[in-house]
Amino acid sequence: MTSLDVWRDKVRVGVLDTTANREVRFTYDPEVVAGGNRAHMVGLRCPLRVQPFVGPAAETVFENLLPEGALRRVLGQATKHDTGDTVGLLGVVGGDCAGALQLWPEGTAPPATPVYDPCVAATLRAAFSAADGQLRQVTGRASLSGAQAKLALWRMPPVGGEAPAYQLPRNGAPTTVVVKRPSLAYPGLLEAELVGMRLMAAAEVPTAPSARCLVAPDCHESARFDRVVTDSTEVRRVHTEDGCQVTGRVSQDKYAGARGPTCQEFAALLDRSGSAPLLDRETLFRWATANAVMGNYDGHAKNVSFLYVAAETVRLAPAYDVVVTSVFSGLDQTLALSFGGTTHPDALTTHRLAVAAREFRMTPARARDMAADVVRHVLKALPGALHEVAQDGGDPEMLDRLSNAVTMTASNVATRLGV
Repeated sequence: MTSLDVWRDKVRVGVLDTTANREVRFTYDPEVVAGGNRAHMVGLRCPLRVQPFVGPAAETVFENLLPEGALRRVLGQATKHDTGDTVGLLGVVGGDCAGALQLWPEGTAPPATPVYDPCVAATLRAAFSAADGQLRQVTGRASLSGAQAKLALWRMPPVGGEAPAYQLPRNGAPTTVVVKRPSLAYPGLLEAELVGMRLMAAAEVPTAPSARCLVAPDCHESARFDRVVTDSTEVRRVHTEDGCQVTGRVSQDKYAGARGPTCQEFAALLDRSGSAPLLDRETLFRWATANAVMGNYDGHAKNVSFLYVAAETVRLAPAYDVVVTSVFSGLDQTLALSFGGTTHPDALTTHRLAVAAREFRMTPARARDMAADVVRHVLKALPGALHEVAQDGGDPEMLDRLSNAVTMTASNVATRLGV
């Protein structure tokens, strides 16, 4: 039976294993519980206690650290683990995960000195290839959640006038950026994300820095908000949980149609555990509205995260994975999370906006003013966002499609919401 030591950044906090019934089990170290330092908690749903967490409470914390769908199946085949073997898979790739958690074979401590490989364009392409991709994930001991192929890299700060250098991690070394490879199924996905991220920032939602990857310009790069680089260039892991983890759902339940979390649950969480609940609830409302306005229909629960700022206190994390998906006819054209009780863009009405106001615990007038403000900001920022991406080599035809799609979607949503 696989047994893993669980570390929160540099502190060993407990053990992850499975029961005889194959349920995931997490047990805090007695010393951690006795110390009473809640800054060592692995998750809001797993507070410090002597008794183990067995089943869903532990499963949802740790299963959400793994890649999803086809990526998990390929990882399972490459490592000879069943896709449902959360503990076994994390034993292979859990050295560097989202947030501050690290998982290592029992009795093994994280390496004191991180090790990296130089990374140039050819290295990155090889790491993304079908032949080498899973090998790189295993040797890097890095696990990124999500269904899209991506790699975590250490982007070294520039020295003098030189461009920043990139390195591939080995054996759980910390990373600072996430790079996504181009999508063969959806050409233009790079432009759709670069524009989407800029429009989200324009809607006054704090957003992770996003750009073309310097070492591979056909790839999308975003900065990790769960990593902080100190003056000595040491990387500190900052704990975070996504919307599935904090609400006790596994990754396959990230959508509204799969009984997934709701924004109302997130708002309630911010009221209970947030350090700035009013500000973050309004930011979350802007995020949800901006997704509808620009046509990002893949803003699911794993694209909402919460950063720990104290022991049991969180802030809404910056937005990430914002893509104008409405331009891709092969993708679902309904909202990933419900807004005002509906996931259908055509059903967004003044009544739904009033329902959303109650969900986010604000007055109808405030919700109407904020929705109108988001529409204005998105439409005003659209020409500049398109121009910026075009200047950086964006495909003109795709940018024209994005311009038409966002303009039409924003106008339709504004009319239906009465803003």
